[in-house]
Parts: sequence; structure tokens; C-alpha cells
Amino acid sequence: MSLKKFIHRGSTKDVFLFGDRYLFKFSDRYSVFDWGEMPDLLLGKGEALARFAKAIFHRLEEEGIKHHLISHEGMPDELVVQPFEVVRDGSSLRGRGNIFLPLEVIFRLGVARGGSVLKRFKNKKDWELAGFDREYREWEMFPVPYVEFTTKLERIDRPLTHLEAKELSGLDDKEWNSLLDITTRIANILKEIFLSKGIILWDGKMEFALDGNREIVLVDSIGPDELRLTKDGVQLSKEVIRQFYKKTPWYTELEEAKSVHGSHFKNFTNPPPKLLNEFKYAVEELYQILADLLLEKEGEKRNQDRLQSVMTKLKESL
Repeated sequence: MSLKKFIHRGSTKDVFLFGDRYLFKFSDRYSVFDWGEMPDLLLGKGEALARFAKAIFHRLEEEGIKHHLISHEGMPDELVVQPFEVVRDGSSLRGRGNIFLPLEVIFRLGVARGGSVLKRFKNKKDWELAGFDREYREWEMFPVPYVEFTTKLERIDRPLTHLEAKELSGLDDKEWNSLLDITTRIANILKEIFLSKGIILWDGKMEFALDGNREIVLVDSIGPDELRLTKDGVQLSKEVIRQFYKKTPWYTELEEAKSVHGSHFKNFTNPPPKLLNEFKYAVEELYQILADLLLEKEGEKRNQDRLQSVMTKLKESL
């Protein structure tokens, strides 16, 4: 492999310049609640995320979705991808190609436990103002995916209206409609992929760029850290780690610091505790199983048995 130049260290992966491409090296780190890197490592997580992402990108490509994955070359925990320029001034994005859109695009297929919609939509009027046909309850699915946006390049994700997101991204009407259409298509494709494994997808977040022709391209990665998945009511994504921490005094302290000090909350909060060992081992196993499920041949059952076993461990730990 040719020489790599370090570009950026994120909370879960490192980015390198690899010739005229980028190389994502997934780590065993994880992050929740905007804290950044947490005190534990989840062994094998990086490789599992890379395998998961490659399988998803391959399936989306079969459905005609453009993405930035170029090659599977390199180590098992790496992806080689097309680079896009990051521009922070939204007004300068108009008419330009090969640029990253400064948006986090969120799709919701229903109301999962732990989702934020029940906090924001508290009555029938709130739901109708958001464009829904009625008020929805926990564990109900929507008739079509619901798409919303937050900022991507700010310290803390800031919710945006569709008008604000369109303006920030510099997209014209045709490009904006294309972004909404592709997001909805991806959400429905992912929903069917996981349903075929007996798993329910509730929501997820994605990132996009514009290529040289200003066509929408799916970028970054898709995995259990970006999706909310359940089976028989058991969380099968990073949400299960959030559930663990929500039962600790640290989480209460964190929420109080955020409400008082905003983006400076880390200066007024103690470091998070480590995960309990048995729970940590179960989460490590979960990441491996989810990747294996996507790559298994039709009719295989071994991974379903493994999944049921780890679900039991997670329920016992929580």
C-alpha cells in the first residue's frame, strides 16, 4: 500500500490521504451523546463496521444509488473512497461540484423507543404541523419515510427546517428534490434489507456530496452507529449503549450540564464511566453478528442463532 498521510481523527474513525483518494480506517472507539471518544474500546468494532459498510454500499449500488466507495483494497477495517471538498460557507456552494454537503440527513420510518420525535411532537397539532396525517405512538411505523436535517460542520448538531437546509447546502430546486428522493429511496432499500433478516429499521442518518456534475452521492459510512435497529423490542445498534448510560448518574449530570452550559458542557461534566464487562462483550459480539448477517448466504441460520443469544445477553445486562 502506498504512503498514507493523516488528515483527521474522528471519534470512531481516522481519515488519511491515500494518493488522490481518502482512506477511512475504522477504529474500535465509539461515541455517544456528543461526548466524543468514550473510555472503552469495543474490540473488533472497526473491522465489523467496515464489512457492514461495504455490504451496504454494494447493495445500494445494485439499486442505482451513487456512493463514494472506490475500492475494498487495504486492511479489513479500511475503506478507500472518493474525496470531496469541505466548504463551510453555504453561499459559496452554489454551482460548484465535488463538494461535501454540510448537512446531516435523518430519515425516520417510525417511532422507536428512545427516538426524539416524541419529545418534539407532543400533541396532534405538533404532528400535523410537521406534515403527518395524525399523531403517532411509540413502535408505530409511518406510511412513508420522514426526512429532516441538522447541521454537520458545527460543534453540536443544530436542527434545520427544510428551507434552512436547502439554503445552507446551496442546492437548486431540482437538486434539492433529488436529495429528498434519494434519501427516501435509500431508507426504503435499507428497510427491506433488514426486514429480510428479521430486523426492524426505525431511523438513520446519512451524509451526501455533489460530484462534478452536481449529482447526489452518498458519502461517509452506514452502519449500526448510524442506524436504529431492533428485533423483538431489543436494540441492535449503538442505541443499546445509550440505554446503558442513561441508567447512570453520569448521564443525568451530562444532561444538566448541556442545559446550563450548551456546547461547553464537557468542561462541567465528569468523564463517563466504563461499560460493565459482560455488557461490553455482548456489544462487541453484536457488531460482528450484524456484519455477518449482511454477508451471509440466503438460507443460512447460524447467525440468527448467534443473534438470539447475544440479544439474551443484552437484555440481562440492562
